[in-house]
Amino acid sequence: MIFDFHTHLLDGGHWPTEWFDYVAREWAAKEPGRTPEQIRGKIEAGLLDPDGSRMISDMDAAGVDMAVILPIDWGPDFHSAKSIDEVVDHAIACQRRYPGRLVAFGGIDPRRPGAAQKVDAWFSSKEVHGLKLYPNCGWMPDAPEAMAVYEVCLAHDAPILFHTGHPLPLLDESWSRLDNFLPVVEAFPKLKAVLGHAGAPCEFENALRVAQRSEAATLELSVCLWDDHNEEAEIALAKRVAKAIEVIGAERILFGTDHVSGKRVRGPGFLKTLVDKFHRMPEMARAGGVSISDEDMVKIMGLNGLKQLKHFAPALAGA
Repeated sequence: MIFDFHTHLLDGGHWPTEWFDYVAREWAAKEPGRTPEQIRGKIEAGLLDPDGSRMISDMDAAGVDMAVILPIDWGPDFHSAKSIDEVVDHAIACQRRYPGRLVAFGGIDPRRPGAAQKVDAWFSSKEVHGLKLYPNCGWMPDAPEAMAVYEVCLAHDAPILFHTGHPLPLLDESWSRLDNFLPVVEAFPKLKAVLGHAGAPCEFENALRVAQRSEAATLELSVCLWDDHNEEAEIALAKRVAKAIEVIGAERILFGTDHVSGKRVRGPGFLKTLVDKFHRMPEMARAGGVSISDEDMVKIMGLNGLKQLKHFAPALAGA
């Protein structure tokens, strides 16, 4: 069982104009004579997978059984053509199209009026199975309005995947530093706080420290390993994972890839390459002088993700 707990599946208008303008300027600056206007209209098309078919094809090729789809709410400071309700509805539609393969999460900026009530309605619908939160869009994880959202998630026993570590270009890294999450796990020790990317690339130790202060927080490993990483990087990650297993247990570590299924986002075979790298983690651990068992990897690669959803969505978890 392989369960990718961190993917993105986009349609047109999901991401804001400010992000596309920024990327167009950055790309144009790399080539003399090129202007942002020449490439601005081409960027979004490479991100899109409107019906989820590319995602499923990539999953099939990589042997991935299920994947969580994470919508991003960029918040009131950015401007997208689609509302967050439309973005979440798209995730739900893809989940319906591929039942048992794609799992829809919601996404919300807690600063939005009625955010907690919206999240409660999503969970009550039984079609949204968790939440993706992106503090880098401009809010602190322990803000009162965010804490109100966590209370709703705790009441539904639903996981929240927080972005941690380096953010998307244009966004401020400081909002997602791991120390900012300590007040959250201390106030809500039983909250299923999923520390997305485990603080990659620089804060794995801090992410582990946050998880230690919680009864339920997990480390999600996307971006900790990329498809072009060499064996040295694989060994380094295996050693960090082995330490996390020792400190919090293999049951609190989740496999994820940050896959985006648009045709020009990830390289050919990205998902399969990453799955293969994770499968050889026990071997890389031995090369690094530590131990990760095959049983640990069964948990990390799939069973732990299912357990995040088991109480709230037993049908999805196969219970």
